[in-house]
Amino acid sequence: MSEARRDALHAAFKATGYVVRPHPLVGDRKHVLRVEGLHPELDAALAAHGFTTWAFLTAWNPRAHARPPRTNARLQQRLLVLLEARGHPSVSAVGVAEDRRWSEESLFVPGLSREEAVRMGRLFDQEAVLWGTVGGAAELVMCRAQPPALDRVTRRP
Repeated sequence: MSEARRDALHAAFKATGYVVRPHPLVGDRKHVLRVEGLHPELDAALAAHGFTTWAFLTAWNPRAHARPPRTNARLQQRLLVLLEARGHPSVSAVGVAEDRRWSEESLFVPGLSREEAVRMGRLFDQEAVLWGTVGGAAELVMCRAQPPALDRVTRRP
């Protein structure tokens, strides 16, 4: 992936609204998460259930390439089944572009460690996941290895 494409994706991820749909685990109300944002109402709901971490995951559009709706639905179902098999509760969610030109069905997963969130992201070929701790800012965590910048590579004649 080119550096320009990676930068554009990163900017899009930072501008996305990560919408957690109402559910008892999140206080029966909608929450809109933002990269680097604090979310005290969500934190209070999670703490009331004994959770200290969370992740926002999707299986849609692996490697940031658009896929047909049926393919995305099948991948998302696999993610849900895998989380359930590992005993992780999840809440229906959706990532929505700032300009609303695209959205991706997602899952909000209370209690997921950062390492497990990245592992799930890599398993489903995602570029990044959103992860956080109760009381902390939402963190955009890149899942795919980033090549070194070309300006750091030097050659000798």
